Amino acid sequence: MVRTEIKANQREAAQLFVRGVAAARGGQRRLAAVLLARVVQLDPQHEMGWLWLSGVLDDPKEIAFCLRSVLAINPQNERARRGLAWLESRQLLRDGDADITTPFARAAPNGVEASASNSRDGAVAAPSPSMWHTRLISFLFPTREPSRDHTDSWWVGWRLSRQEMSRARVLLWSMPILLLALTLALNYALRTAVERNQALVQAELTQRAIAAGEEAAPTPEEPVVAVPALLETTLAEERNAATLAYLSRLEEPRARLRGAIESYRNATSRPGGSSIIHATSAQRLRDEIEQAYAVIAAVQPPDALAEAHALYLQGLELEVTALDHMLAFYSSFRAEDANRAALAMAEAARRLDQARQAFDRQQAELSVETPLPHAAR
Repeated sequence: MVRTEIKANQREAAQLFVRGVAAARGGQRRLAAVLLARVVQLDPQHEMGWLWLSGVLDDPKEIAFCLRSVLAINPQNERARRGLAWLESRQLLRDGDADITTPFARAAPNGVEASASNSRDGAVAAPSPSMWHTRLISFLFPTREPSRDHTDSWWVGWRLSRQEMSRARVLLWSMPILLLALTLALNYALRTAVERNQALVQAELTQRAIAAGEEAAPTPEEPVVAVPALLETTLAEERNAATLAYLSRLEEPRARLRGAIESYRNATSRPGGSSIIHATSAQRLRDEIEQAYAVIAAVQPPDALAEAHALYLQGLELEVTALDHMLAFYSSFRAEDANRAALAMAEAARRLDQARQAFDRQQAELSVETPLPHAAR
């Protein structure tokens, strides 16, 4: 009966040893320590169980205990000897550690021999746990009085983990909403800026037309300047012709720009539009502005419109910069890119508005002062 129980313990110890080695190789040191400690409890003569158990413990005293148990079973085990020598060379063992662990190591094989002798004598009852088993358990797993901090630590850790998970969920849900809000705000700001610029241009055109109509009426108080009529007419016609040619060459690229801006507004004002559609529309508008810039920069302006010409080109450059910031925003959704795009677009609108006013003023003056060739007929 006792021999059968010993064999059953050895089989169970062998199974637990395989699991303990797998846990140790997988990095689960605490689980491996529990399994291997159970192995040496079931089979105190398990040499490899003691050796592997020494490899998953942290206390030098416990490691020395296991290594001396290995040497008690097999004095020729070189790995155990090298392990003890390493502990002693690092001075990890105190002077009293050898006196404490040596009796345990000597007691390990004697306990099994005593059990074996009892089995040979024909004892029927299972042997009671020896003093060595009790001392082994108390040595490897010392019992301590649980404190309130230890009892509550799992609860505190669980609550902290729940709070962290809640914060993470709130952050994950809020990020898409924040990005969507930033995208909508940027599109709204750009559409508002474009609409405001168009309204200002229209109002300025209306005022200039009214002012030009009033100035065209002759007044008797105006002094008559005595200048050679033929020379004055020739110079005025040349200046007007150069100005008309310049404004005519600008009409096509400006018309294309107005169409591109209208297409961009239609594409970005649709409800439910994605950032990909907005980015594609912004890239298309940027390409149109660059093409218009190249055409306008190649035109030589007259002296009266040189400043307006420079302002118009500067406004186009700022619009390209603003669209670059917009494209950067659609790829990274950073708030600073949106702010830079809005500032650059506002400055571009200011300079373009000044240039448009100068162009429209000159156009209105030409339409009033220069009669058409067939008007006299």
